[in-house]
Amino acid sequence: MSMTPSAYLLGNSIRSLKSRLGCKTCKIRRVKCGEEKPNCVRCTSTGRKCEYEATVSTMSSPPDGSLALSPNTTWRERRAFAFYFQSAAQSLGGELDVSFWRTTVPQVCRNEPAVWDAIISIGALFESPEPCPHLVVRHRDGPRSLNQNHRDALGWYSRAVSTVRQRIERGGVDIFIGLISCILFICIEALQGGVDEAVRLYGQGVHLIFALRAQIACGVLPAAKAPLLEDTVVPIFARLGVIAFTTAGIPGSDILRGPGSDLAGTREFGSLKSAREAMIYLTTEAQLFERACGDHLRDSFPSHVPPEVVHQQMVLSARLDSWHAAYTRLVESLCAKDALTPHQIATNAILLSHYEMLFVLLAVCVTSSQIITDSYLPNFQNVIDQCRVALDASMRADSTQLPYTFDIDVGFPLWFTSLRCREPRIRRMALALLRRAPRVQGFYNSSLGVDMAEAIMTLEETYGMAMNGAVDVTIPGGSTQLPPLIEHQPLDRDSMDDAGSLVVSPDWKTHPSRLIPEEARIMPAGVFRRQNGLLPPGMNEEEVARWSQSSDQTFLRILRKEHDRTTDTWNVIHEYLPIDR
Repeated sequence: MSMTPSAYLLGNSIRSLKSRLGCKTCKIRRVKCGEEKPNCVRCTSTGRKCEYEATVSTMSSPPDGSLALSPNTTWRERRAFAFYFQSAAQSLGGELDVSFWRTTVPQVCRNEPAVWDAIISIGALFESPEPCPHLVVRHRDGPRSLNQNHRDALGWYSRAVSTVRQRIERGGVDIFIGLISCILFICIEALQGGVDEAVRLYGQGVHLIFALRAQIACGVLPAAKAPLLEDTVVPIFARLGVIAFTTAGIPGSDILRGPGSDLAGTREFGSLKSAREAMIYLTTEAQLFERACGDHLRDSFPSHVPPEVVHQQMVLSARLDSWHAAYTRLVESLCAKDALTPHQIATNAILLSHYEMLFVLLAVCVTSSQIITDSYLPNFQNVIDQCRVALDASMRADSTQLPYTFDIDVGFPLWFTSLRCREPRIRRMALALLRRAPRVQGFYNSSLGVDMAEAIMTLEETYGMAMNGAVDVTIPGGSTQLPPLIEHQPLDRDSMDDAGSLVVSPDWKTHPSRLIPEEARIMPAGVFRRQNGLLPPGMNEEEVARWSQSSDQTFLRILRKEHDRTTDTWNVIHEYLPIDR
């Protein structure tokens, strides 16, 4: 039994949050109505009177009876709400956003049954967080047995989605309520491992943000709603956007082009929250810049990048330096007032780990060379040190981390370090810390990330040791031809230590000249599972048959560079590696 009611979410549910019941004016004019309530944007922007056949009050209209006194409120619902309020709300947003999760959302749920059902579903999932197995294992093993909390969560979530559908059909969905519901639904999907559904919901939420901004600008909604939207909701989606870009290639920069989007250029910060939002904006811009550089370098492999690209790199690096200077002054002022709380210590360490990550990213993304990252081992070590501080400070009494967070976290810097740093000890420390992190961050499954990073590390080190044994590699040109990756056996645990990492032989040196050669370095490009008989470009049925007769075989799609010594050029090779255990 699956806990993902995809039939509701992926059909005509909250995908557009519009019905076909337009206002009278738009019907008479025979134009498409946006169906915003109480007045549509089209009528408001043209100065026309907007009327509906039967206006349904939304945010101000309570459901049938108060939830606090409803005879239908069961003991399990009350228990789940209590667990949400006492535990889950703090985990979701941390102290920086706790007022949204513990005050705003519960206030909305008093008048919105769908929000209530979503809250208690989250509470039930937090009270009994199931182990988050490897994506492949869960897919192959089929239905899972669910305890009472999981069954309750499934039922309440389905009821919440059904309620939203009914409101859509009546034309009575308030966009702001729809946006809050979307955030809660993302939480539920992520906690169940429904990454695809969570990513789709993220896209829907971005659409709703634009719709709300339009309504506020036109005066349809009061300007008093703008601070909550821009100061809390948009930053939530900006943080999710960083993860969406990393895992699904979906850019989240568009929603940052609104009020407050100049935070990244701030010279002074008044709080950790403002510094955090500025860091997220910088991270988003750096991600887009890295992609643009990657596209350019893959097309031509030039020895020199265009001047405009170098200029953009300098601009972003200068903004990062300005952020660090302003942030240093903020932390010094906080320390002068009082000792930092455990949460402030964790947030400080997380932000500094992101700073170190961006410092490396911006420095190396203008070159096609993978080996250049060896010059930044001190920065990678700083990421490790700061992430360890953050995890120690946020650890619960039982030495575990909270199962889920919407807040900025250690996942992205550790993932970046595990892929880009080839120093064996630092790399293993990154993976060990990533295992300690919250198992779901936004909609990123850290367990799957660890498995992917381990697979890449194993291949790179295996190739690196083989090549270094055959030729003393000090520059990319002195390389040895590598066999296609698809010819190697699937990864197993025989060569792994107790921590799940490849055992390094005593003679493996960590001097830069002995690190993994350029041709052995791998760039991950995503996970692929064969579905409906479709195969990715460059792969055929014969290659799949080498690994398994099952159509559920999962592959890690990777890119690596191959040096053609005859023409002295580099080519990008696309290959696929089975990652089932």
